[in-house]
Amino acid sequence: MENSLTGLNKALEHCEYVETDIRLTKDNNLLLFHDPYINDYLIEDLTIEDISKLLEGISVNEIILESRDQINGKVNFEIKTDKTSSNNIDILFQKVSGIAKKDDIISSFHWEGVYNFRDIFTSEYGIILNSEDHLFEAKAMSNHDEKIYFMVEKGLINSRNFDLPKERTAAWTVNDENEFKRLMEIGLFGIITDIPDTMQLYKK
Repeated sequence: MENSLTGLNKALEHCEYVETDIRLTKDNNLLLFHDPYINDYLIEDLTIEDISKLLEGISVNEIILESRDQINGKVNFEIKTDKTSSNNIDILFQKVSGIAKKDDIISSFHWEGVYNFRDIFTSEYGIILNSEDHLFEAKAMSNHDEKIYFMVEKGLINSRNFDLPKERTAAWTVNDENEFKRLMEIGLFGIITDIPDTMQLYKK
């Protein structure tokens, strides 16, 4: 399971950062999980005890983040806010900010949350974009904030409208070896892949 603690630490044997999705449970625990639902139950409405009863094939301890020390390297925490109430979005940003280390990155499709909480982050931070229409607003943000990172859907890197600082841009998700090599050569900050054990062969 890609968001499990075991999976993340295994991936860190092959790459500098790992990316993981993070959500908030009903009892305010941080859960490493991509989807907003588990078996059609909204995670926001579930306690850890509830979740432990619903999971199949994995221990709930593998996806609860109780301490940053559970992950052995740098992390890009993607804060997931779809199907999350506004109050819990604030709690989620605050909790992740409190646990992240200096070299970690907190990123989200929820640009407003990143912008509103950036002054309290002790880690790096960034926004995620997957539409060409977002490039213009992201460029304006880059002009006013020299610290912000950009997690960009790989196809947008080829857009004639792409004009974000490459040293603060990471492309996602790149699983083709030729594409990975090409993006390495243009000097992006990072490339997000599902197969780091294979792609490490092309790292500089």
